[in-house]
Amino acid sequence: MDPEMIYLDAACGNNCRVAGYYFLTDRPELKGVIQICHGMSEYIGRYGEMIARFNEAGYHVVGIDMMGHGRSYEANKDLGMPRGHFGDTAASAKQILADVMSMHQAAKERFGDTKYFLYGHSMGSFVARAIYSTPEYSGEFDRFVFSSTMGRNGAAKVGIGLSSFISKLGRGRKPGNLLNAIAFGSYNKRIKNPKTLFDWISTDDKEVATYVADPDLGFTFTNRGFNTLFRLVSFIQSDEAYAILAKKPCLFTYGTEDPVGSYGKGVEQVAAIMKSKNADVRTINYGPYRHEIQREPVRDKYFEDLISFFDGTLA
Repeated sequence: MDPEMIYLDAACGNNCRVAGYYFLTDRPELKGVIQICHGMSEYIGRYGEMIARFNEAGYHVVGIDMMGHGRSYEANKDLGMPRGHFGDTAASAKQILADVMSMHQAAKERFGDTKYFLYGHSMGSFVARAIYSTPEYSGEFDRFVFSSTMGRNGAAKVGIGLSSFISKLGRGRKPGNLLNAIAFGSYNKRIKNPKTLFDWISTDDKEVATYVADPDLGFTFTNRGFNTLFRLVSFIQSDEAYAILAKKPCLFTYGTEDPVGSYGKGVEQVAAIMKSKNADVRTINYGPYRHEIQREPVRDKYFEDLISFFDGTLA
């Protein structure tokens, strides 16, 4: 089913807009609404297979293309907003959260009193974790999924400083090639004879080839875009964030060959910290798979597990 599309005013202002989507179930009884936060350098349309499974299970699905991504990039490029760019200030990380919540509010006004869930993959999991640690937002959702997230990363503050310095040199809207190399240059290190820069995405060569062939995927953030990313990471791993966890049920999903999650160790580390703060945490380890579990041979089991987790709030 083709989605319904809307545009919302972007939190960064300057007449910018973000593209929002409704993917509606045709099941007679609605179980709830699942909002998806996509990952870095991609767009919500990549989640078609997952969305279809959620729809079949009785859930509406909503989401946005974040600023600088997908149709949100297309909507704002004539305003001078580059691809991989969220805004020009340190507030951009919080503005991503505000854009996600604008879509949630639109869904809430449309669908009313039902269950609401937040699913975030990769960078989207950073956004979802930030919302989990933002009391004014976290109460809006009944359950959270953090897919292929990151563990503690001591380089985040260094990244903020370096990206801020480069941006002050007038290169904030230019591609962050140096920062990209530093952040992702080692991601293929455990893969024998990688064919592309993105083999760490999936063990399925066809999925990787499809990713590489899509010009709307895998692009390099601007220097200021990296600054936004590093600020987001810095917040979610801060003592402040861990002190104000929502305590709502949350699920971490990961593969042990995913460099983003330090091959599983980083994800389990974060889960352990959150459990120590009395958060309601579950984890599922899918074994020797890479970053996008939804594009690995275990995808059917993955979708079943997610639906079971969301269904759990209906019991």
